[in-house]
Amino acid sequence: MRSLAVLSILLAAVAVAVPASAQTESRLAVTATSDHCAGGLPVVDYRVTNQEPTAVSAQVWWVADASVYGVASHHDLGPAPDSDTGSFSLPFDFYATVTVYATASWPDGQTTTNASWAIPVADCTSPTPTTATTATTVTPTTTVEEPTTTDGPGNNGNGYGYGRPTTTTVVAG
Repeated sequence: MRSLAVLSILLAAVAVAVPASAQTESRLAVTATSDHCAGGLPVVDYRVTNQEPTAVSAQVWWVADASVYGVASHHDLGPAPDSDTGSFSLPFDFYATVTVYATASWPDGQTTTNASWAIPVADCTSPTPTTATTATTVTPTTTVEEPTTTDGPGNNGNGYGYGRPTTTTVVAG
């Protein structure tokens, strides 16, 4: 709940105190991508970079739509070109875009916010391809062997053939 209050204050400060032109100021750079999923939810990877010779602390936050947003992390950046990376998962899988913001208060008293703007979000709703399996069936074979002795017609070599040949079943497998 505390993060939500901080984020609300940041949103209000950005909307009131920072003009739109300052939101793209080059003191702080933010890039973001979303090309994979974790647990069925889109993952957003971002990088925030300090482009000033002064160290600064930046808060990274995101907005998926007007009612779904959150604080991703807090980064302490050294003088330029220091940068840090992070990632977060969105709470739902149906968003098409997300914007990642970084806000910093500088020693000169200025607060700046820069954004990645709306980046495409990984599609985690499409079914994953299944791997096909192949089953092989082995059919048992039956082999009929003729008697090898000549103790009379139809006998099987032991004298008790009753005119029937011996049958041997071989199961392959």
